[in-house]
Amino acid sequence: MPLANLPDRAMKAADIDWSDRHPHPSAAALAVATMLSVASSLAADSLLVIIGTRVSPSTTGYVHFRFSDYATLTIVGVLIACMAWPIVTRISSAPRQLLFRLAVAVTLILLLPDLYLLIRHQPIRAVGVLMAMHLAIAIVTYNILVWVAPVREASAPVPNSVELPSEQGESAPVIGDEIATEPASGTEPSGRRLATVLAILVGVEFVLGIVALLFVPTGRPTGWLPNNGTTIYLVHAILGLPLTLGALTFLARVRESTHIYVLSGWIGCAGVAIAGSGGLLTVAHPLRLVGLVFMLVGPIVAGFGYMLPTLDRLSDGTPPRGDG
Repeated sequence: MPLANLPDRAMKAADIDWSDRHPHPSAAALAVATMLSVASSLAADSLLVIIGTRVSPSTTGYVHFRFSDYATLTIVGVLIACMAWPIVTRISSAPRQLLFRLAVAVTLILLLPDLYLLIRHQPIRAVGVLMAMHLAIAIVTYNILVWVAPVREASAPVPNSVELPSEQGESAPVIGDEIATEPASGTEPSGRRLATVLAILVGVEFVLGIVALLFVPTGRPTGWLPNNGTTIYLVHAILGLPLTLGALTFLARVRESTHIYVLSGWIGCAGVAIAGSGGLLTVAHPLRLVGLVFMLVGPIVAGFGYMLPTLDRLSDGTPPRGDG
């Protein structure tokens, strides 16, 4: 095989065709996905550190387990991945597959420094947690990017239509053999994906809240930061910011969609607002019990709201169709 053909064959194998006709994610969706990726990756890192130190107490105080240590590298890595996603969508005819390959390749490269730590006789269990962090970041960031900021589908040509008279004397457009009573909503597939991601994020936030209760004393004095469990407390609080942004984005996206999506947006946003208000109330010791109740009720309300599109689709009696 001629060497001159190697680059072309490699790009073809990676589905890279350099066409400017590829659909790409919207800027708003990419911004939301970036915020969610950063917050979720930091939450995953902190949770792994907590689990690692509980399973192996000897790793407590390990230098690379400091929040400032792993948070900086995590944020930089996630931001690079999020900036790469719109580039991938513009150069590849199969962007999700290419992003997956890149995520695997980069993760393998990032494991090399961990192997160096093992060679330097660093604690095996501690280094194992660092490796798990790299894997968790890759999994979280990849899934959030492809589901929250998916490529926008190119508009399909409208098939030839004819008009049939209706009972009221008005004409109804006919496409194929079916009468189209109303236009199909192009926001539903992406809206359902975003609602599912928000439901998962609400679940993660709820679990982090339960974990925070185990480490942060409920009888602590009034103050923004507790003396114990500060890391998990901050991760729980930080994750609430992109969740709020995602709730508002979803509500704005579905404002002209079907009734079930509008209802989902409002219920989900109300649940997030209740949970956020509860978080603010827990700062004051006299109001902490009320705040904890709000933080318990809010995620339940929000989770139910964001599951409505999926539940509605499962119960409508029609065979499932792909979202693409």
